[in-house]
Amino acid sequence: MNAAILGLGRFGTQLARELVKAGVEVLAVDSNPQRVNELAETVLLAAEGNLTEVDFLESLALRQYNYVVVAIGSDVATSVLITLTLKQRLKLRFVAAKASSEDHVRALELAGADVVINPEKEAAIRLAHTLGARAVADYMSVQADYGIAKVKAPASVHGMKIGDIDVQGRFKVFLLARVRDSSISFNPELNDIVRPIDTWIVAGKDADLAALQR
Repeated sequence: MNAAILGLGRFGTQLARELVKAGVEVLAVDSNPQRVNELAETVLLAAEGNLTEVDFLESLALRQYNYVVVAIGSDVATSVLITLTLKQRLKLRFVAAKASSEDHVRALELAGADVVINPEKEAAIRLAHTLGARAVADYMSVQADYGIAKVKAPASVHGMKIGDIDVQGRFKVFLLARVRDSSISFNPELNDIVRPIDTWIVAGKDADLAALQR
């Protein structure tokens, strides 16, 4: 798998590093030579150039990449222009783009972005739902009052079989997966015994997720 990251600010740089850790071949591109040099020894390829120039974008052979990410959030006009060029001119099959506001999100969607990410909003949502809740490791909003959370298995069910708990009836959430050490089990078997080291990935209404952590 390979990916091209266009824009090497804090988000783009971190994304490139994480993708490399995951075994993805990364092309990192920015107009700032210092940013490019910082990643040159980390990624497979690094290039410096003006991302608003069509000729330069074409020279990157972006059609060869499975994913292309426009990681420019501070300059709305530039990120929208690049996204529009990638989708309409270069006809790329998948383009993800970073947004910095709701208006930016809408503009990128109109430009044809397949996925739009608003890191600040998503981080704020996670923090709002996990702040002060030691049992909740992470949270993803699905809609206004419904989400998916990663929580420690409740102490009240340690030593019990999953099938004897009736998770949905008792806690009013759906148990999607069980994480234990470095392994994960989706839709855990009914005879699986809950251990203190277990973490659950559950889905449900925000109020029920909050009740579960207590």
